Amino acid sequence: MSKIEKALERARKMRQEGQEQVEGYRPSEVSRLQVGEPAYIKTKVMSLDRGHLERHRVMTLMDNPEVMDYYNLLRTQVLQKTRHNGHNTIMITSVLPGEGKTITAINLAVSIAREVKQTVLLVDTDLRNPKIHDYLGCDAEKGLSDYLQNDVPVGDLLVNPGIAKMVVLPAGRPLQGSTDILGSPKMEKLVEEMKRRYAERYVIFDCPPVLSVPDALVFSSYVDGVILVVEAGRTTKDQIRKAVEVFEDKNIVGLVMNRGDSGSRGYYY
Repeated sequence: MSKIEKALERARKMRQEGQEQVEGYRPSEVSRLQVGEPAYIKTKVMSLDRGHLERHRVMTLMDNPEVMDYYNLLRTQVLQKTRHNGHNTIMITSVLPGEGKTITAINLAVSIAREVKQTVLLVDTDLRNPKIHDYLGCDAEKGLSDYLQNDVPVGDLLVNPGIAKMVVLPAGRPLQGSTDILGSPKMEKLVEEMKRRYAERYVIFDCPPVLSVPDALVFSSYVDGVILVVEAGRTTKDQIRKAVEVFEDKNIVGLVMNRGDSGSRGYYY
């Protein structure tokens, strides 16, 4: 084979490899790819509905800059408190149900995904009342519960919600009495695998409220840090104190006050 033929062959192989890397993306998504953004070949890629996201208060690229600033501030504080220690597994929980922990987890993940150097994996570990797929508008019949109970490979359960550098592991079908499942060696090993697989990746876990069920306390032993969500005007000081006492020997990264008085919108962090 001549030098020209070899060069043509190399060029043909490079074109084929390039086509394989962007398989699964629509033309508009390919055009948005930037240096450092992963191309999802095996992971299921979904396109989210912006109206659905806005109705569920999930941050979008076209969102109010003031809202984005609040979440970017939260992201910056989390990264500053964790990055230098190599901490990249963060559990989000709340004191009571309905205080906004899931929205906080989703929007923190979206904000981290927008950070130039970071990718993020968002895991729904609220196996009793999973909501992440509902809020994102994802079709998620299977998820973490299928891995833990039926050995379905995690790679078959991951979803890219159309946001670059962000992957979601839905919870799957709801499970009652999930404390023992979350506390199993299989779950602990999975968290350790998630932590070690990619050095530049943060893993955000959405867990049930801490004063309602023991799931969050059990799961807190696996992660590097805990973020506690409270609702302004609803969560009492005594309830916050009790929740903090539950995590007394854990690393509480911070406390997020949800639905505070913003003066212009109904919720802020």
